[in-house]
Amino acid sequence: SDSNPFSHLIRRIEKLIKRFLDRELVIEDVMQAIRSISIQELDTLRQAVDLASKKVLSRLLRVGLNKGTANNLIDLSITLARQADLCSGSLPVLLLCDVFDSLPLNESEDFFSLVEDKVGIWREDLFFKCCKNQLLRTCNDLLRRLSRSQNTVFCGKILVFLAKLFPLSERSGLNIASEFNAENITLFSSEDYKGLSDEGSFHDDSEDGPSSAVPVDYNLYRKFWSLQDYFRQPTFCYNKVHWRQFTSYSSDVLSVFGSFKLDDVKTAQWALPESSDSSSGKSVYFAKYLTSQKLLELELSDSNFRRYVLVQFLILFQYLQSTVRFKLETYVLTEEQSAWLKNTLAQVYKLLEETPPDGVGFAACIKHILQREESWNAWKNEGCPDFKEARPVEPSRETRPKRRLGDEVKAAIASKKVVLGDAEMNRLWNLCPDNWEACSSPRRDFVPSLEKFFDIGADQADSAASAKSRAKSMYQSNSGWRSLRLLSQKSPHFFTSSNQPIKSLPLYLESMVMRLAKELPLSTQNTAVSHASDEKTDMADYGDSEDELLKNHEETKEAAGEAALSAGAGIAGGAAVSAKDALKKEELPALASAVGADWPKLAPLLSFGEDEILYLASEHGGDAVKQAHQALLVWLEQEPELPTRATLLQLAARVGLKNRLAPLLLNAQAP
Repeated sequence: SDSNPFSHLIRRIEKLIKRFLDRELVIEDVMQAIRSISIQELDTLRQAVDLASKKVLSRLLRVGLNKGTANNLIDLSITLARQADLCSGSLPVLLLCDVFDSLPLNESEDFFSLVEDKVGIWREDLFFKCCKNQLLRTCNDLLRRLSRSQNTVFCGKILVFLAKLFPLSERSGLNIASEFNAENITLFSSEDYKGLSDEGSFHDDSEDGPSSAVPVDYNLYRKFWSLQDYFRQPTFCYNKVHWRQFTSYSSDVLSVFGSFKLDDVKTAQWALPESSDSSSGKSVYFAKYLTSQKLLELELSDSNFRRYVLVQFLILFQYLQSTVRFKLETYVLTEEQSAWLKNTLAQVYKLLEETPPDGVGFAACIKHILQREESWNAWKNEGCPDFKEARPVEPSRETRPKRRLGDEVKAAIASKKVVLGDAEMNRLWNLCPDNWEACSSPRRDFVPSLEKFFDIGADQADSAASAKSRAKSMYQSNSGWRSLRLLSQKSPHFFTSSNQPIKSLPLYLESMVMRLAKELPLSTQNTAVSHASDEKTDMADYGDSEDELLKNHEETKEAAGEAALSAGAGIAGGAAVSAKDALKKEELPALASAVGADWPKLAPLLSFGEDEILYLASEHGGDAVKQAHQALLVWLEQEPELPTRATLLQLAARVGLKNRLAPLLLNAQAP
């Protein structure tokens, strides 16, 4: 309850943790039990869980901590911090810090896997913010306790873990100011070793072989190890005095390397036997060589030692030639110094290639590494910006390179075409590039002739249909207006003087039709007169002049009534005859299916213009049957004459479609 003291709360949580470590409870049971504790402030509960966990760990460290038990305790603290927020986020790392502070170094290396295996957890936002400083402090404490020569592997594990934990741009792990490890001083003897004989006193047994051909003396020994001062502090080379000394010592050492070539036989002479390897199977590694004068001959005969020294030369040369952000402005090489570096660089690579084993491959690998180092140097000069994960590259479609606007204009001018940027606009404007020519084209003349509009031509085969069409149009206001407009443009009789106005428009139009029929050629006149006498016998009673029509107005009304009756009778008789052969809308789908994609051949015969054909071809999503059906339907509705099966069959025969349409048209015509 809330009245329980804080120490009682800690003991209660300790019991829960012990039962969990003894496998009496699972993590879910511990979480549920902690949640059931009634307490006013959640921070007090977190503090109690943290203290209880540390007390349990302290007791385990005194009696002997097992790695599995420690792992279970760390997992419990991670779960409580992540899922239930029942402890602080830094508790898992604080427990690890206590472990490494209490254990000796040999056991710490074994327990360090608990930190390495959970690097993904430490990088989560919940733990990284509150644990990164503790982890860094713990790792640095371990590195200070470890020996670089004796605990090389453990030191490497710690550094690799830090590299995985922190991003590359972490300021604490970067040498921002490009400082050198000037404290890494190489000590060597300042006096000549008098006991060194000219015949090579290193070989106690003369049967081991002849002495080395390397002329090892104190002068060479001093020059060789003095070069380490320039390797640890490259800025010395920008001093003229130091530069002369460096070039002199380097030339002598490299000349010795060049005069004493190594081969596989000589390197095998100093190889360690298999029995000298450690029982664990690990290879022998020398982090630092001894500087005794007596050992220099053996070291110069070691191919690995030679490679280390030559690579040091390459690193120094690259620094002297590179642009470094924190270099002083006075740190600049002269032309003479740059020329010496270039020649010496080629000599060093040649010596690397001549050093066995696989000297050529090793030299190529080092050259590649130094080239990559230039990229890191450029990144450092830019202030070490954060690395952002590259987005997956979407596969791009292979497209042709777009032509330049100037090239398109030149090509259009050469081909005399209009280019407007849109395919449909280009097509329309290129139908006829000359606007005046397009406007004056005969295809643009949509005004019908008087003979065609009033249906008074000489070649009219169906007089009943013609009379019906004309009689119908006379009594339609829209058709009457169009008739007057056409007469005003093409008939000289429209503007003749008249004494009295015409009150009946249909009568006036009939009189004009009769007058126009008389002005046609003789054959046309006879045909028109015969049609008029057969179908409208009373039309002649109105006379040839408008004055007679006005004078006999009353008689005209009676004559008009009789004419309408006679015309209606004639039309009815003609309709009875033509209805049998007339084309119906119900037949169009079958005819359209038969015509199919060949409808553009038939369209010009159905009075369709080129632009109308192109318009129909762009409709219905490219369905040829629907396009053919629309063309036949438009022809059926807009044709002045009544379309018949015989007419359609004749037109189909002209374009080679008779065999397709004949079965449909003839079967429909049969009684």
